[in-house]
Amino acid sequence: MKFNQLGGTGLEASRLGLGGIPFQYISQHETDGIIRSARERGVNLFYTSRMYRDSENKIGLAVKDRRDGVILGTSTHKRKKTEALQDIRDSLANFGTDVIDIYSLHNVLTLAVLKEIMSPGGAYAALDQMRNAGHVKYVGISAHQPETILRALDDAAFDVVEYPLNMVDREADEGLMEEIRSRGIGFVSIKPMMFGYATAAGPALRYVFSRKPDTTIVGVYNQDELAENLDVEAGGDGITDEEMFQAIAESEKKCYKVFCRRCRTCVTCPQGIDIRTVLRWYEYFDRYHSWDWARERYRGLRPGLDACDNCGVCERECPYHLPIKREFARAKVDLMPRRSARRLFQKKILGR
Repeated sequence: MKFNQLGGTGLEASRLGLGGIPFQYISQHETDGIIRSARERGVNLFYTSRMYRDSENKIGLAVKDRRDGVILGTSTHKRKKTEALQDIRDSLANFGTDVIDIYSLHNVLTLAVLKEIMSPGGAYAALDQMRNAGHVKYVGISAHQPETILRALDDAAFDVVEYPLNMVDREADEGLMEEIRSRGIGFVSIKPMMFGYATAAGPALRYVFSRKPDTTIVGVYNQDELAENLDVEAGGDGITDEEMFQAIAESEKKCYKVFCRRCRTCVTCPQGIDIRTVLRWYEYFDRYHSWDWARERYRGLRPGLDACDNCGVCERECPYHLPIKREFARAKVDLMPRRSARRLFQKKILGR
């Protein structure tokens, strides 16, 4: 197992860590076995969230007698200081410890949410207070939009950033990770398996490792998945563009979702629509559930999808034969103005 310094924290993290989502769905016995095997192969980072039900309890019990060298991380999705303070106290009890290594603000989707948590009565004040009290060593933030991360780093003292990095979501590799590191902040890559859509761990993890984040966390449900991921980590890091695009195509067939490769070979739309950007915002809507954020970004695009006349040039010229017309039709419905009948139904019934 290779290890990297996690920014300026002084923590030396295994470059492959385990995420807590699966632990809420498996037994304590299974969790114990996975964590024991992971520790034997050098994994020392275990990262979860208060959202993932009893995952903190299970991790805490699994590392109770082997705490030395273990880095524990968790997060709160609460936005108020009082609520976040209670979450931290609950996490300390669940882990069975007096100190948590990394405590993060979970999934800060928009600048409006960031403003709320950074207010005097916001959740950041709770994390900062517990850091000053010695119950939290380092404070982190997770988000899916570059501007949210960069604004947060300008506004407050964060030690760690969690951000998606995979074969499809390559924004972190296009300057964001370098900017974060230049500030001495640790970079934890998340979602390496594209929300489970990746058909094979090999190409997916080799891509992430080749981009050299400080560490990446992945969830496993059983010993076989753990062994596969650890074997990939022990092997080579490289991946060719041909391998990457083939892996994306196979994943696309598996999940029936459109993965724009952002290969920069799009034909220029005769109507002037920015094809890659529209698909990008719609991916955030469809896969990350960043509904309001995606709609806000879409409203700033000119020309919008109303200019599309279904000429089909984009589909004919796309080297990956993406169903762009179909995605544009879906995006017109999902990203349309809030006051439409469909949008009112989504908001009232579906909470979207």
